[in-house]
Amino acid sequence: YKHQGKYLKNMPACLKSLSNCEVEYETLPGWTEDISKCKTFEELPVNAQAYVLRVQELLGVPIRWIGVGPNRLDQIDRGEGWDLSS
Repeated sequence: YKHQGKYLKNMPACLKSLSNCEVEYETLPGWTEDISKCKTFEELPVNAQAYVLRVQELLGVPIRWIGVGPNRLDQIDRGEGWDLSS
């Protein structure tokens, strides 16, 4: 959020402040490939990998699990012991 030209680290608690905020959006390229059969991060389409890495960068925390379908077990577990750059 951006309020009066300054970036906020958190969402404002005051509704009046929130109503005066600007939200910045970032658009990333999408993908059309079916990812439901992907079992590893490397099997994801390049744009899907880039999306995960960008969200990870924005949040500043590693993304371990990536959902690839509607079911509970439809996920990629990147495991432990990897860094934010991959």
